[in-house]
Amino acid sequence: MIDFYGAPTANCQRVAITLAVLGLPHRTVTLDRAAGDQRAPDFLAINPAAAVPAIVDHEAGVTLAQSGAILVYLAEKAGRLLPLSGAPRAVAWQWLMQALTDVNPAASFVFMAGRGIMPEVGPEGLAFLDARLARFLGDADAALAVRPFLAGDLSIADLALYPVVAGRWVDAAIPARFPALAAWARRLAAMPEIGALVPLPA
Repeated sequence: MIDFYGAPTANCQRVAITLAVLGLPHRTVTLDRAAGDQRAPDFLAINPAAAVPAIVDHEAGVTLAQSGAILVYLAEKAGRLLPLSGAPRAVAWQWLMQALTDVNPAASFVFMAGRGIMPEVGPEGLAFLDARLARFLGDADAALAVRPFLAGDLSIADLALYPVVAGRWVDAAIPARFPALAAWARRLAAMPEIGALVPLPA
């Protein structure tokens, strides 16, 4: 049994849908970050950084934080969603990193700046951040125009990117601006394991 500690964020959603797609037995523990659950001594013993997601795999005696590391661990544990070697594995890693280090931070900055959480950014800064996010989404859109999934076959790269796309679906006008990315997201949302946990906006 795996204990999964999470909250309603894209970082946590990618772990939730990966657990579901892989069919790994797990227990979800939702932390109320506004109430400070992540700073409780019991959770700090799991992740001293006081951040979610985190997992505890009791069977293997493994405790992990950081969504990317967790996705790799789960895929390797199940033997699915990550090629074993060679170029296919490298390509899956490339798109996983693109989702985690390019798209996700850009989307987070756009979200915070657009909601006044970063007032110092200003309109010109927000336009720059939006263009940066659009460029990264455009890279994925171009790849998905010629293949069904980011690395060819369904992988943790797709599951890492999907919650960000779902979260920015309306604000980034994804259906209108990125048709291949939108079609890909709809295919993922049609999978019961994914759509039930992270549906696309109507």
